[in-house]
Amino acid sequence: MTHSKKEMRKAYLARLQQLDQNTRLREQHRLAQKLYDLPQWTNAKTVALTMSQSFELDTAPLILHARHEGKRVLVPRTLPKRQMEFVQIDEDTEFEETGFGVLEPLAGMVLQPQEIDLIVVPGVAFTADGKRLGFGGGYYDRYLANYPGRTVSLALTTQLADAAEWPGEDHDVRIGQVVNLEQE
Repeated sequence: MTHSKKEMRKAYLARLQQLDQNTRLREQHRLAQKLYDLPQWTNAKTVALTMSQSFELDTAPLILHARHEGKRVLVPRTLPKRQMEFVQIDEDTEFEETGFGVLEPLAGMVLQPQEIDLIVVPGVAFTADGKRLGFGGGYYDRYLANYPGRTVSLALTTQLADAAEWPGEDHDVRIGQVVNLEQE
């Protein structure tokens, strides 16, 4: 049965917020290990990640791991007209909280899409074949439309969806690989 994206987003956000902490931590750890084993990750010199919010999969360990491996780490900064750019961060980067409650870097070097090897794309729900339900702003779809590199998403068990749950739209960009725990 197909529902509107808005209805599905609300339902999946509620599921994420209700996920108990032990399950979340256990799944996050297993998903991170699977990510680190992917050739897309091991071969990447520059990775783009998000600064997660409390109800999302925690990206802080991923950022620390990437930096420990010597990778250049980028996070998004929103721009007018629902655009965004990726900014390099380090231990001295200062952040500000946006109206969406997301931390964004105040300054830093902006990299062009072709300079990024891998983007770990966030979302509310995913299908195993790469269909993604985002947060509704369209920022990632707009950015990924002109991004030539690899994409991967990490899906907690509560974020896995069936392909027919919401309608696809022409501007939706599929994710190259959705890492999940049902693949084991």
